[in-house]
Amino acid sequence: MEPEWLKDPLEHLIAPTTSEEFFASVYERRDLACLREAPERFSDLLSIRKLDSLLSSKEFSTLSLGMARSEPPISKSFYTFKNGSIDKGAVLNHYQSGATLIFNQLHRNDAELARFCRALESTFSLRIQANVYLTPPESQGFGTHYDDHDVFILQISGSKRWRFFQKPIENPYKGEKFQHGLHKPSNESRECILNAGDSVYIPRGLMHEAENYGDHPSLHVTVGLLSKTWADLMLEAMSEVALRNSEFRKSLPPGFTKGNFQKDDAEQIFRELVAKFKDEADFEKVFDLFRDSFTRSTGIDISDGLALASASMKNTDKFILKSGTPARIKTDEDKVVIICPGGDVHFDLAFHDCLKIALSGDSFSASDLGTEHTAEAIKVIRKLVSFGLIRGVNQ
Repeated sequence: MEPEWLKDPLEHLIAPTTSEEFFASVYERRDLACLREAPERFSDLLSIRKLDSLLSSKEFSTLSLGMARSEPPISKSFYTFKNGSIDKGAVLNHYQSGATLIFNQLHRNDAELARFCRALESTFSLRIQANVYLTPPESQGFGTHYDDHDVFILQISGSKRWRFFQKPIENPYKGEKFQHGLHKPSNESRECILNAGDSVYIPRGLMHEAENYGDHPSLHVTVGLLSKTWADLMLEAMSEVALRNSEFRKSLPPGFTKGNFQKDDAEQIFRELVAKFKDEADFEKVFDLFRDSFTRSTGIDISDGLALASASMKNTDKFILKSGTPARIKTDEDKVVIICPGGDVHFDLAFHDCLKIALSGDSFSASDLGTEHTAEAIKVIRKLVSFGLIRGVNQ
């Protein structure tokens, strides 16, 4: 049975706000707290019991597992051996002493979180990551700060008090980190308490802080949105123009750093190059490049693929495109290419029409694909299964 959130993962996070309202007045603008009396809303994604199982059964590096405590601070040396590996006993001991346990990018180690992130990626067309924070009672992991990417906070269990301040930087670049000495929280703040099943959206650049609230551990997932910006698109467009025009690749004038350098001629060249860029920048080419690059870099979903590949297949068995799977058909000389998660998948040109049917989003069987031979249709279906594009209708 498909989880409830798979129908519309964004609205599952922001209800009763709709996706249209979110993108029109909230996204990249302001925080949005979604408080609801539904403690089980996110329980199928994670639990302390699941974290316990992961911690005991998997090996984590210091990149994937960390600890934080506002006061007194905690360093990696407190919970690692001399060779740099994680000391799991020390991790549990410091957690009991008030340190927050952090699982960075846990979607790489947990199938359900990975599936949730892929579903959100389809909505936003950007990379999604999931970091997990387990904070013991009466504790605080981090002081006031802002993030360089937008986040959704999903409260899994326990409660946490969040405070929001001002935006010292509007839409900071990736890597434009919070500086404690430079960015001071304002005297005015807003706050909310997240209980299990609640969520909050925090745009990048908005200063905030959080602390455990109540007598129980607080478990939440921070879903990070790793955006592509207009600046990224413009830089790629400039690279494309520079490849075609050697003027952009000429050196700056000799001696341009000297105090007596005359800038008039250099400024004239700059203005001419700006005008040339404006005339020659190919939006469609660069936009398609970004779109296809995002699709190819999306994680491939081959869940249930081995079982399906091992089973016999009849021409009446029904299949359908996996929910949220980005796939674009492109004709390349004598081949049909499906641009999809994990890379490109190639087929003979004769299968163009049946691939359009298979990737339409409607259910289909081998007999619906319109090929001359059932064996050929089943071969196409098996290949689509192998690369995580389709699933059985009853799965």
